[in-house]
Order: sequence, then structure tokens, then C-alpha cells
Amino acid sequence: MIEAVSFLRKQNIPVKLDLVGPAFPPALMRLNAAITKFDPENTWVRYHGAVPYEELNNLYAQADLGVFASSCENMPIILLEKMASGLPIACSNRGPMPEVLGNAGLYFDPERPTEIMHSLRKYIESPDLRSEKASNSIARCQQYSWSRCADETFTFLAKISLAS
Repeated sequence: MIEAVSFLRKQNIPVKLDLVGPAFPPALMRLNAAITKFDPENTWVRYHGAVPYEELNNLYAQADLGVFASSCENMPIILLEKMASGLPIACSNRGPMPEVLGNAGLYFDPERPTEIMHSLRKYIESPDLRSEKASNSIARCQQYSWSRCADETFTFLAKISLAS
């Protein structure tokens, strides 16, 4: 992500990057090394670390784009939160992200900074695309709900218990 944003900044696009979430110590060392390499003056990358859940909405509200660059997930709740926040989303093309986000985002290989940069640039250059994808992601996230999950789970459990 940091390298991708550095490519945009070299093209005189004044993007800033806010990174949120706890980090496994070896990954945090790599993150800090990337920040030092690409933003040695600490002017455009800000690592927030772990942020309390109650404060995430404030960060989403201040953002222009959401990026979900994870290379492995099983049910990306943070992706769903970004979808519900109304942000246009640039997203990893690794499963299950495309199944969750569908056609409501732009995709990239999370291990290829140039692909990430191209997705971000498409959004930056097109307000219409940002608006379309933000609307699509809000609509798409409506299919996911804890109450629906609970109802379907208990219905399934009741069905199999009757079959036994």
C-alpha cells in the first residue's frame, strides 16, 4: 500500500494514507521499514495501530476511499464495515473478497503495488466511478446481517435436529 501511494505522490497526486489495525510484530517491523523508505519525513503515511471499534466510523467518515488489501480472510468484517460506511472501495482480488464485494469495487493483486496504484488512480480521476461504487457497496452490504445469519443458522440447526 505504501509503495502504491508513493507512486501516486510521484505523479503529483497529493494522496495521504491512514493505516488502521493491530500488527503482528514482524509485520510491524516491515511496515515501519516501508514508512521509513517511502515517507522518511512522515508527511503522508499515518499508522494508527489498533483503533477501538467505536472510533472506526469517525475514521471512515474522514476518508475519501477505502482500501482493503488483505491477502487472506475467511469473512472480511472490516470490508463489510467499509461497504456500509459509503466509501468507494479498492480491494484485494483474493478470495473471499470478490464474493463479498461483488461488482461494487475495484480489484487489485495485493502483492503488486502498481495494480493497487492503478485502482486508486481510477477512483481519484473519476468522481462518477467513486459515487457509483460507493452506492453499489452500500446496497450490496445490506445482504449481510447478524440477525439474518442467526435466523438461517437456527433454522438449519432445527432442520437437522428434526432429521436425526
